[in-house]
Amino acid sequence: MRPDRRPFAGRPGWIVLAAFLLLPGCVPHPEEPPMGEPPLTRITNRTTDPSQTGQQEASLQLTDQGRQLLASGRWDEAGSVFQKAISLHPNNPYAYYYLAQTRYLEKDYGQSFPPLRQAELYLSGDPSWLARVYALRGRIDEALSKPDDARSQYQKALTFDSRNQDAREGLDRIQNLTAPDE
Repeated sequence: MRPDRRPFAGRPGWIVLAAFLLLPGCVPHPEEPPMGEPPLTRITNRTTDPSQTGQQEASLQLTDQGRQLLASGRWDEAGSVFQKAISLHPNNPYAYYYLAQTRYLEKDYGQSFPPLRQAELYLSGDPSWLARVYALRGRIDEALSKPDDARSQYQKALTFDSRNQDAREGLDRIQNLTAPDE
């Protein structure tokens, strides 16, 4: 009788599952942000009140869940999750930023500005995130056919973070639109 040559044949199911879970890259870690997204680690005006700390953490978790939905193209669900995160903790700047991004993706440009203003207010001490706010504002202005306003927002983004790729690409697009024909 020949031994079975399948690597996990006859092994208990939990061994197979454990091997699968331990292999690198097999299972994404839920706490990891979508590709290229910074971690959600800072809420301004964090409270030391234990009754509020749980709400802050729950709000951050909801925001992260919303980012995953947004990345998978489930914009309606993402928008609802971001609104719930804001209702749990109204000082969560990330929920405002991603709600604005959701509205931008849904082409509801006018409704993108109020949450973006809130994000800007709460992120005032974080240059990297402020650059993201201004770059998104630039994309919205660009979508609204306001190239001068968009250029201004992209330049502002680059003053906060000279490596912001969205702002660089936005400025390139604006330059190509306004470049005279040769």
